Amino acid sequence: MEERMPAPIRWLLIANVGIFVAGAVATFFGFPLHSLLVGMGALVPELTWGHFQLWRVFTYMFLHGDIWHLLFNMMSLWMFGTPLCWAMGERRFTLLYFASGLLAGLFSLAFYPLAGQGYLYIIGASGALFGLMYGYARFFPEQRILVFFFFPMPAKYAVWLFGAISLFFAMGGQAGGGVAHATHLFGILGAILFFKVEDRMSAAIEKAVTWREREAVRKAAEELMSHEEFYDTRVDPILKKISKHGMESLTKQEKDILAKASQRKRPDNEVDLERWRRDHNR
Repeated sequence: MEERMPAPIRWLLIANVGIFVAGAVATFFGFPLHSLLVGMGALVPELTWGHFQLWRVFTYMFLHGDIWHLLFNMMSLWMFGTPLCWAMGERRFTLLYFASGLLAGLFSLAFYPLAGQGYLYIIGASGALFGLMYGYARFFPEQRILVFFFFPMPAKYAVWLFGAISLFFAMGGQAGGGVAHATHLFGILGAILFFKVEDRMSAAIEKAVTWREREAVRKAAEELMSHEEFYDTRVDPILKKISKHGMESLTKQEKDILAKASQRKRPDNEVDLERWRRDHNR
């Protein structure tokens, strides 16, 4: 029986909520842990490239600005992530989540400096979550979701609506309203690239497996042909001779051929020899 919540969802919720609560509690008691975590872990293009603080491409996904930012992202993670994780499997789901988040971060590192925002602080799991939203639309295209909590829309259209909104705000090059819209858009792009690479890898693996199967059949067919040829040209004449003149009429060489025939085994691979011959001679 399946768990109510897949393990990757559970651990992502624990990590995100745990970091936020730890920072909030420490800040309440006078130690600015939340500010320190954001200062050290937020995705800041100039600090990431200029000071080689590459860990920021990963850590920014686990930091949130306030309780509403955290609640909205975690609700989205649970709502879209749970059915998607059951559909994809835990390993593929986890790869999609982090591929979307990391690629969203990397594309943001290239985009915001060009937009004059090299010291923009980017935090939140939204890039990874927009990647999950694309994955959800891919697996459940007709499933209706409430856009802005009021308008039901099939997932296959809703994901592109959210993408278009992010593109509209990102065109100005600013993080309007404190939201890194371009990072959201890059999360969708990261998911698209993930599935493209996965599809190509699956096709290559399938092609390799098919080639191996064809080779196995070819070798088995050739062995079977050799087996049949041995009996047709060497063994059958000896058997006819035995039926006519008896075992005493055989030479030593003919007896050796019979001994060899008794030791030969039929190939393990069962193949349609006639079909293989037709295909082979095309």
